[in-house]
Amino acid sequence: MPARGSRHHPAERPYTTDGAVDDLSRWKGARLRLQAVLVAGDRGHSRAIRGQSKTFVQLAGKPMVVHVIEALLHTPEVSEVYVVGDPIRLEKAITEHGCLLLAAARACPIHIVPQLSSLYENVWHSFLRTLPTAGVPDDHAILVVPADIPLVIPEEISDFIRKAGAAEADYVLGLSPDSALALYAPGEDGPGIRMALFNLAEGRFRPNNLHFVRPLRLGNRHYIQDVYENRYQKEFGNMLRLAWQMLVREFRNLWVIFPYLLMHLASALDRRGHGRASAWVRSRVSLQTVERGIGALLRTRFCTVTTYLGGAALDIDKDDDLLVVEKMLARWKEMQVRIARAA
Repeated sequence: MPARGSRHHPAERPYTTDGAVDDLSRWKGARLRLQAVLVAGDRGHSRAIRGQSKTFVQLAGKPMVVHVIEALLHTPEVSEVYVVGDPIRLEKAITEHGCLLLAAARACPIHIVPQLSSLYENVWHSFLRTLPTAGVPDDHAILVVPADIPLVIPEEISDFIRKAGAAEADYVLGLSPDSALALYAPGEDGPGIRMALFNLAEGRFRPNNLHFVRPLRLGNRHYIQDVYENRYQKEFGNMLRLAWQMLVREFRNLWVIFPYLLMHLASALDRRGHGRASAWVRSRVSLQTVERGIGALLRTRFCTVTTYLGGAALDIDKDDDLLVVEKMLARWKEMQVRIARAA
């Protein structure tokens, strides 16, 4: 039966025996455990690969989403997994690829949440299903991850959750530095992937797709949908569109537009091979300034934490990248495990 019977949508199907889930972040000295919301929808601004939803693209004999589910189930800090997307296709994938047995063995319930029309709605309505039936604390936190990061491993998720839980913030975004992503670049030993990076005074980073969020403490949480819709920052029109939306809605925080534009100018210069010019521009934009700006726009306490394995930062949304990952998946996962064990 559902963990919180009356809260679950009729089409939502938890697959393991559920127990009461405590907010262990309140317990000093205890392991922080979070409910994870895995966003696997294919509506709105989701991009397809090979003409189909990337959630269900086959990779090493199983849908991409199953790789992420398995990583979450093996993460000790994850207490439950809420997968939001097409309920019929998700149920089929979860059943056929052994997720039920793994969830039972790990005592980590899986729930399927029917998708709505946007990323924001999917995350928000999944979050509502994680809440206790009474006495809802405004600091209730969740982990939000996408379905297109098949290279993520449990060690990186654990590292992120531990660091995010220790941060004094209500929204924590993970970052991966260029040194970690260099491990996945094309080289003599095989094909690779080059990802777009944000250029800042402290270095070059990419968001790693791991989000620690207390949704009830985000004053402007609806802005997250705008960022998602304009997330492909290599596309100049997206950058200008997002900047205009910020100008119109947040005139009191007009200052945020300047570090935003400088950060993207530095990234554009870097992509075009103008390294010295990029370094000069990015030296004017600190990570602390960016964090303060995002916090002001979202009306919340925002910060970033850095993880160093890199797999979570490789979101696969292009056909060419998928071809590379098909060849390198096992090798790159093994590499991450070796690095994590040596750390």
